[in-house]
Amino acid sequence: MKRLRMILALTVGLMIALAGCSPPVAVRPAVVCATIKPIALIVQAIAGSAVQVSVLANDGGVPLQNAHDLAAASTVVFESGTSFDAWASNIVPENVRLVNLSVASDKSMSGSPWLSLHYAADMARTVRDTLDIAYPRMKDQFDSRYAAFLSQSSQADGQLKKLIWNAHTRACLAEDATWSRGAADFGLRVVVQPGLKGLDLSGTQAAAQVKEWGSVDKTMVVIVNVNAAEDTGVDRLANGIVVCRLDAFGVTARGDFVLWLEHQLETLGLAMES
Repeated sequence: MKRLRMILALTVGLMIALAGCSPPVAVRPAVVCATIKPIALIVQAIAGSAVQVSVLANDGGVPLQNAHDLAAASTVVFESGTSFDAWASNIVPENVRLVNLSVASDKSMSGSPWLSLHYAADMARTVRDTLDIAYPRMKDQFDSRYAAFLSQSSQADGQLKKLIWNAHTRACLAEDATWSRGAADFGLRVVVQPGLKGLDLSGTQAAAQVKEWGSVDKTMVVIVNVNAAEDTGVDRLANGIVVCRLDAFGVTARGDFVLWLEHQLETLGLAMES
């Protein structure tokens, strides 16, 4: 009997020792990806510091060389669902969830929906719901940050509407429809003229061309998307053209989506006062 007890004790001890030596269960880190920087700013606003947010493209919207690897290591990838990140479906592996944020706002949406506080709030809700499911232990944090995001967006929206509704003109010219959604939120209309692309706006010939394009709406305000290393702002040229430089890809952003977008729309409002 004594011998049997000793054998049992040794067996139990060996099992405990073996259990202690077994490798720990791998826990997937809290990592998500966003295709372009403006989307990453929205995701980070909801995720906070508890989740690492990686961007798959550079400031020009071109996918990084390691974009596929970054996406593969992620729990979920968020895309704007516009032409700016149409490449996402070719980059993201099939086993990683790809969330189209445009669907959250409007299935027929075109252009850039994140360039609007209203639609950005809709997209943030989808981000919150997705993160709640992916990381349920942090649900309260996500919900709280989403509520703060809505509050900031609402305050900024009200302030900007007061500014922009004082504008002397209700239309502006642009080379594409990038800012159409954001402008429409404030009762402004973007008249798309592809001929603006690459046009030297400082000369008299350009002034005559812009005047002709804007004759119906009597506008000389031209929106130009900034390139890397440029700043947003308003330039009133001697030929009468008002150049409004706006940042569609978050080149000038410093980490807060609402403040960044508020600055873009404030710049637009200042240009439209002319």
